[in-house]
Parts: sequence; structure tokens; C-alpha cells
Amino acid sequence: MSSNAAPAELLTLKELAALCQVSQRTAWQWATDGTAPPPLKIGKGTVRYSRRAYERWIATGCPRIDGGRNDDE
Repeated sequence: MSSNAAPAELLTLKELAALCQVSQRTAWQWATDGTAPPPLKIGKGTVRYSRRAYERWIATGCPRIDGGRNDDE
């Protein structure tokens, strides 16, 4: 049995950091402060990250997801 549409791949924080070529701490900060796509809650205390969402985010130049500014005030 084959399927034309594969399910979206969910990444761990470690896998996300490798995809973005940053530390796990940086990947977590981006995902939680509105810089990048947010984590997906899949259970109590468990989160994953959508590979598809991150690949799109990277392809579009990594714009802030929340539309906010990073002013370093």
C-alpha cells in the first residue's frame, strides 16, 4: 500500500537545531519568541517542530512569524 501524500515530518529540538545549523538553545528561543514557527504540542510536556513549516520559513528568508520587531531595547 502506498500513499501519494506523506505525513508531515515532525522534528525534535535537536533535529531542528541541526536543520537550522544553530544551537538547540537558539532554535528553542526562535520557536518560542515569535521569530520562527512555534512548536507543536503533541502531548503533556512533549513538543515537535514541523519540518515543512521550517523549510518554508527558511526558503522565504526567515521572516519573524509574529510580525514583530527585534529592537534590542
